[in-house]
Amino acid sequence: DGLADYLSPAKIRQVVKQYSDFIRWPIRMATERTDSEGETTRGVDTLNSMKALWARPRTEVTEAEYTEFYQQISHDWLAPAETIHMRAEGTFEYEALLFIPSQAPFDLFSRETKRGVQLYVKRVFIMDDCEALMPNYLRFVKGVVDAHDLSLNVSREILQHDRQISGVRRRLVKKVLGAIKTMQSNDAERYATVWSQFGRALKEGLLEDADNTKALLELVSAASTHDPEKTTTLRQYVERMKDGQDTIYYLTGETRAMVENSPHMEAFAAKGYEVLILTDPVDEVWVDQVPAFDGHTLQSIAKGQVDLGESTDGDQSTDAEKTQREQDFAALLPWLTNALSEQVKEVRLSSRLTTSAACIVGDAHDVTPTLEKMYRAMGQQLPTVKRILELNPTHPLITGLRTQHDANPDDAALPEIAELV
Repeated sequence: DGLADYLSPAKIRQVVKQYSDFIRWPIRMATERTDSEGETTRGVDTLNSMKALWARPRTEVTEAEYTEFYQQISHDWLAPAETIHMRAEGTFEYEALLFIPSQAPFDLFSRETKRGVQLYVKRVFIMDDCEALMPNYLRFVKGVVDAHDLSLNVSREILQHDRQISGVRRRLVKKVLGAIKTMQSNDAERYATVWSQFGRALKEGLLEDADNTKALLELVSAASTHDPEKTTTLRQYVERMKDGQDTIYYLTGETRAMVENSPHMEAFAAKGYEVLILTDPVDEVWVDQVPAFDGHTLQSIAKGQVDLGESTDGDQSTDAEKTQREQDFAALLPWLTNALSEQVKEVRLSSRLTTSAACIVGDAHDVTPTLEKMYRAMGQQLPTVKRILELNPTHPLITGLRTQHDANPDDAALPEIAELV
C-alpha cells in the first residue's frame, strides 16, 4: 500500500527533518555503510538539529542565527528587514519568531500565494501555512509559532474557531504593526523599503481589519504634491496643513503624472494646498472605507463640492462677484444640463479650475471612474454613473459660449460647442 517507503532511510530522514527537527531530544537512526572494498561500517546518525531558536532567550541568539533560520524557512537569500521574537505565558503559552522580509515575493498578489507562518506544538511541526494565525494582508510575514497547549492532531477547522488562537492572532498582528511603526519612527530608510515592498498589501488591512484601522493609518505612506520624490505619512500631512484647513485632500489615478496633470489639481496648486497622490488600485477602495484620520476627513478633489476659500495669491473673488457670476450663468447652466443630459446629470460652475475650461467630477458618494473600470474588468455589471460637468467661469471658451447663448439661444452651433466642452 505504499507504506514500504517509510522503511527507506531517506524517507525517514525527510520525515524527521520536516516534523521533528526542533524537538529537544535527539532522534537517532542506526546506519550501515559498505565501502568500495566491501567492508561494512555500522554507526548511529542524529537526524534532528534540536535547535529551536524561538525557545531560547533573545539575548542568546545572534543576528547571524536569526538570518540563517529565516532563510531556511522562507527560501529567501536576503536577510530579513525585521525580526520579532516574543514569548507569552499564562493560560495559553506560546513562543513566536516572526520575520518581515526585505523584499516582496513574486507571488505576493497571486491568488495561490500562501501565508508564511508555520505552526508547531511543543516543537513538533503541525502545518506550514496556518491561516488562523495571520490575516491575509500580512501574508508576507514569515516565521513560526510554537503553542504549548494544543493537541498534536489539531486541524485547520478547529483552529479557525479556537478562542485562544484568535487571541494569539490579535497579539501577533499588533506586534507586527508595532514593529513597522517603530521602524517608521527610528529608521526611516528601512521603513521606506518595507513600505515600498508591502505597503499595497498593508493597505488591504484597511478593508479587512477594522480593529487595527488606526494603527494601519499611522503606517500609510503616499506620494503628495509636497515633494516630487519623497512620500509622506498622513501624520506628516496633518502637521503641514494650512491654517483653517480641516480636510485631507487626495486624488486617485493610474500614475503620478496623470494625477499631477489633472485639471482638478489647478486651484489646489494655485492656492498652495497639499494633495495626496494615490496610484495603487487598492487606494480606490480604502479611501471610501476610512472616513477620517485623527479627526480630519479624507476628501477626493475629484468628487463633491470644493470650497478652498479666498486665496492670497491672486483670486480675490468676493461673495458679490460669485453671486454675480451665478446670475450671469443662470440661463446657460440649465440649458447645458438639458443639452448634455445623456452624458452628465448636472452642469455647474467650478471653484477648482484656474486654467482649464471644464472638468468632470463625481458626486460625493459616486464610484470613481478608475474603480468603475476595475469592476467592469472583473466582469461585474454596474449601472452607468453620470458625472457632473464643472465650468471655469473665467475661461474664454466658457465666457464666449455664455455670450453666444445669451445673444442667440437657438444658434445651431451651440450644441456642438457644448459637446466640445
